[in-house]
Amino acid sequence: MPQLQAFNLCYQHGNGDVVFNDLSFSLTAKVTALVGRNGCGKSILASILAKQREPSSGKVVCHSTLGFYKQMNDVNQAENLKIAEAIGLEPVFNALDAINQGQVTEQNLTLLEGNWDLAERFNAELIRLGVNNKTPNSLSKYLSGGHLSQLKLWALFTCIKRDILILDEPSNHLDAKGKSWLIKQIHNFKGQLLLISHDQELLEQAHEVWEITTLGLTQYGMCFSEYLIQKQQQVAALENKLNHVVKQQSKLKAAEQLQKQKVQKRAGQGAALRKSGSQPKVLMDAKKDKASANLSSLSKNTAKRECELTRNKQQLSSKLEQTKAQQFYLAQSDAAKHHKVLSLEGVVLAHGTKKPLNFQVFSDDKIHLAGANGTGKSTLLKTLIFEIPVKAGQLHCNQALYYLDQHFTLINNELTLLENVMTYCKKLDESTARTLLASIGFRKDAVFKKAEFLSGGEKMKLAMFIVSNIESTAFLLLDEPDNHLDLESKQLLAQSLRGFKGGFILVSHDKYFVESIGCNKQIGL
Repeated sequence: MPQLQAFNLCYQHGNGDVVFNDLSFSLTAKVTALVGRNGCGKSILASILAKQREPSSGKVVCHSTLGFYKQMNDVNQAENLKIAEAIGLEPVFNALDAINQGQVTEQNLTLLEGNWDLAERFNAELIRLGVNNKTPNSLSKYLSGGHLSQLKLWALFTCIKRDILILDEPSNHLDAKGKSWLIKQIHNFKGQLLLISHDQELLEQAHEVWEITTLGLTQYGMCFSEYLIQKQQQVAALENKLNHVVKQQSKLKAAEQLQKQKVQKRAGQGAALRKSGSQPKVLMDAKKDKASANLSSLSKNTAKRECELTRNKQQLSSKLEQTKAQQFYLAQSDAAKHHKVLSLEGVVLAHGTKKPLNFQVFSDDKIHLAGANGTGKSTLLKTLIFEIPVKAGQLHCNQALYYLDQHFTLINNELTLLENVMTYCKKLDESTARTLLASIGFRKDAVFKKAEFLSGGEKMKLAMFIVSNIESTAFLLLDEPDNHLDLESKQLLAQSLRGFKGGFILVSHDKYFVESIGCNKQIGL
């Protein structure tokens, strides 16, 4: 019997927008990948399965212990928490401290079952991550996003026994070493795992793929690479069907036009005969009535067929819309003259690497900023915009820089999508803004949705749209913009950045994404 089942799940926001409807399924594979476009409800579904959110209707039945790794949309949300609290182990550490002080209770003994050596294992994990001078009571804000992510995952996989794990975007913020560690944990896990991710390397670990769209949940009993091939075949089949319907519509219109011409010709001939008086009037009237009846019947049949074809076309177009790749809009800056944008002379960062940095950045540079978690990549980008002061050295900036962080702080959650765009992008009129927003999936009334209702991926798409439209000579600082983006959006963003006429400094741990952009320089920390 499946240990996790869902029956007729429906969820809608407080404003009435339906996210998904009537989803029923059972978790049966060892590793199941849940994929879908940004905003389709993957994270909401995960939180419902983990009993952290109530569905609008339907129910979830779980016969096993379940652990949940919640997507880290904003690492800063945990900045005032102790590390033990942020990774979900504060009760266990408190029980350990209490027993060491002589408070031996049944509750404390239960919490510590299998975790008597937790302090030693925690310290060993910090050493593995290269984190120094930290304890369970240290504030989590002093950890990098990648280090905090790994500690949370370590706690889930090794500290509290779970039969089922739901992991929502677990590889976000992880460097290559961290991702390899995560893949190893997935392989070694004895229970079942539901994996929500846009990371191709991680998705290849799945035995089964589920895809959620506005049409519902489709289960593919195959690995991810086979799923991609089947999706391509589905797109091709839908396009062929749609083309066939369009051709049928054209033929129907041509036949209808030809028939009208014949009727008009006969009517002309009848009028000539009536005028000549060679045929009795009664006979001519009968022929006219019969011709009118035939024309009426033909028109009704044609209209019925046209209505049927239009309905088929709309249904196929809707399916194709959910299956085919989306668009992604990144404004192309004016081709500026090659000039120096940044100059760093002996700059020492406040956090991360202690090695002085010496380099120059030019207006058309496409730079990949590489380095393991904790080396100071985000710190460097914030230093370049003077948000964090340098410890030593000189920093010179000759052009406006636009920083897009991985926590979407650019976006005001209280404003609508359109209001956010109009606040920043002064050169766009409302009509143009709405047209461009439609090209990245925000159509019609969706532009009036408050930003707080957007998924992480939708926020990143909106933020990328804004920073590239602020002015025509923007130089972008992109801190893991591919985090939270669905696979299609990731590929489309890579294409846009590849053709971008301006320059940027990019932080990303996704080798597929970086390679597809074609950066011309790399800076390693």
